[in-house]
Amino acid sequence: MHFIETLHGLKTKIPPIWIMRQAGRYMPDYRMVRKTESDFIEFCLNPEKASIVTCQPIEKFHMDAAIIFSDILLVPHMLGQKVTFIKDIGPKLTPLDIGEKLLEPDWTDYKFHLENVGHAIDLTQKKLNNLSVGKNLPIIGFSGSPWTLFTYLTEGGSSKEFINARKFLWSDTKNAEAVFDILTSAIIHFLDIQIKAGVSAVMLFDSWAGAIPSRFRDKFIYQPTQKIVNYIKKTYQGLPIICLPKSIGEGILEFSDKVQPDCIAVDHLTDIKFVNKYLPKEIAIQGNIDPICLVTGGDVLKREVDYLLNLVTDRPYIFNLGHGILPETPEQHVADLISYVRGK
Repeated sequence: MHFIETLHGLKTKIPPIWIMRQAGRYMPDYRMVRKTESDFIEFCLNPEKASIVTCQPIEKFHMDAAIIFSDILLVPHMLGQKVTFIKDIGPKLTPLDIGEKLLEPDWTDYKFHLENVGHAIDLTQKKLNNLSVGKNLPIIGFSGSPWTLFTYLTEGGSSKEFINARKFLWSDTKNAEAVFDILTSAIIHFLDIQIKAGVSAVMLFDSWAGAIPSRFRDKFIYQPTQKIVNYIKKTYQGLPIICLPKSIGEGILEFSDKVQPDCIAVDHLTDIKFVNKYLPKEIAIQGNIDPICLVTGGDVLKREVDYLLNLVTDRPYIFNLGHGILPETPEQHVADLISYVRGK
């Protein structure tokens, strides 16, 4: 399928398909490899294991793109923040308190410690080229966006209300700006490594974009993301960029206008009919299926597929979920989804 061409504006009757977090816990094969490494960060930084699990869904489901197995929290980890993953709870970090400075690293040292992600990409490309279904398959690189990484730094993990992050913005705005500058530079360095290793596209995940006070959207979402996108466009001309500003609501239009990505990933909480109507038609749309709908499967899932494919007909579209695939998703539902989309 024409994944990269779609990002560049190609409209196809059958959209290319991949799934966010397609290498993950819903796959028994993934869980077997995951058991061999106790620390999740070390697992991500093991090139051989990261490449193995990246290729697993390609071998099984024949996706139209691979996404390198990694994690958005590699960035704060390499900025010197202690990151641990606790079973059934999630990631934990030592919170960055109001008034506390985030120290700018030696960028040469920072890139050295992340180079294993580049090695994983190189290994993955070699493994894919040895598969009949993976030869010349595009690999997507990715990073978290500055605001989402900032929430993890200030909250010390996931959050529902993001009180610490919001307090930091309101009460220590100048320091927040300095933290965002470092995060933006770190993301650029991280994406540099992945692009130079051979990825064909990159994606920025702003998973908590909907949690920022609207007063701060421009300064702490639009501007830093625009800086990253502009850098990639200038340095790596023609390399497409996907952005997921999750749950940002009506701000998705202003986000697209200011940031100018090649593709907007639409989460399952956002009205894709609204996005499709008002977003410029040259911009590709990705996603929107509720991950719970994929868990449900059957006729419910087929009706949702039909709705999307009948709606998004006049622009480039990539089939995906609105967020990452859930661990309880039956493998057969993934196979059924891909077969149904391609059979339309």
